[in-house]
Amino acid sequence: MALPAAAVTTAGWAALVVLVPMAAIALVVWVAENRSGAPAGDAIRLAADGWLLAHGVRLQTPVGPFGLTPLLLSVVVLRQLYRAGRNSALATGAASWLAVVRVAVAVGLAYGFIGMVAALLGATSGVRADPASAGVVTGLVAGFGAGWGAARAAGVGAVLAVGMPHVLRRGVTAGAVAAAAVLTAGVLAAGAQMAVTHQEFRTVFGSLHAGVVGGVAITALCVLYAPTAAVWASAYLVGPGFAVGTGTAVDASTVQLAPLPSFPLLAAVPTGPASAMVSLALAAPLIAGLLAGTITARPAARAEDPGLPRWRIALGGALIAGPVAGVLVGLAAAASRGPLGDGRLSELGPSAWHVGIVLAVEVAVAALVGATVARTAASWAAWSTTRRWPPTAEAGPGWADRLPPRARRIATGLLRGPDAADRAAPPPREPELTVDTAPDSRRRAGEG
Repeated sequence: MALPAAAVTTAGWAALVVLVPMAAIALVVWVAENRSGAPAGDAIRLAADGWLLAHGVRLQTPVGPFGLTPLLLSVVVLRQLYRAGRNSALATGAASWLAVVRVAVAVGLAYGFIGMVAALLGATSGVRADPASAGVVTGLVAGFGAGWGAARAAGVGAVLAVGMPHVLRRGVTAGAVAAAAVLTAGVLAAGAQMAVTHQEFRTVFGSLHAGVVGGVAITALCVLYAPTAAVWASAYLVGPGFAVGTGTAVDASTVQLAPLPSFPLLAAVPTGPASAMVSLALAAPLIAGLLAGTITARPAARAEDPGLPRWRIALGGALIAGPVAGVLVGLAAAASRGPLGDGRLSELGPSAWHVGIVLAVEVAVAALVGATVARTAASWAAWSTTRRWPPTAEAGPGWADRLPPRARRIATGLLRGPDAADRAAPPPREPELTVDTAPDSRRRAGEG
């Protein structure tokens, strides 16, 4: 199949799979409770605007820009774009980086055109999105998702990973694990906070008097924005916290709040400094860093690089893991941030660069500690089990030559690994041969 046809087909399907259910739900709500007498077209336009909002497109409203992204819907969109890129790559036989880039560009262009059309069709007198901005933003999101899927389908990502330096590969893997651990901790913290403040949640929900259909719609909005709340909770655990309006700050030590909108999820926002129990959860980034350090110091699974990693690989990977985790969580924080108009709610969410820098430092320091402890423990365990090091080794450090043989082997093994300690041990001494000269003396005496 030609690439343009494959890109148009897969991009169109990825858009329809998300747009059609949203339009159907909007029409059901319109039919069930149409008190305003608005036409059915407004329900479809609302679905198109929500679809654009899930891509990060800002909507212009009478009170200012609306840009708070429903991250759960964004995850669904990225999944469909990933499948679009994978299917396009399989249909066109993409097997190189150049082919993957072509697939990403083709799907991005087709999807960006759909985004422009959605912006034009979804515009109303009160809410609209700029068509040019909508086309660019949706096209870039589609290019990223489709490129990811195409690279996985073509297998070029695995080739790139194998070709990376060992220390970089370990650092990237450990950083991704640390970022996932921090975000998971944010999910758990947000869920626990919602459970603790369930009474406030019910009070705010009841104050809206939304009825059955309106209550279902508000519940759906809470579900769509639940991942956004989880990212805010992750920023709280990292340290910088988040804002719920201009001039506000919510972190573990300080809470400065203004009156909040009547939205149930906001009932879970902390109203005071962290308690002793919550303070324990603030160690989540450090625990994630220790986990990352353990990953960089673990024995290699590849056959061509067996055994424990060198210290430069374990510690270098730990240093790389910090910035990787900071970038990933910082991107999540940026995606969860957005305005709700030009007024007091024009600043919502965490500061991406604050969260990224603080987490990078926390993970790097904790990963160094974790890598040191894990690497030392693994070296000692290997020596204690075998009582000797493998014969393939390099010379030990010069200062170790002045130590006793047993201490020299232990010090070299801890610093350079099992493969280096055998040569640090002195070679076995050859037994001295003694020559018995007594028979020759007796023979000469007999001859005399």
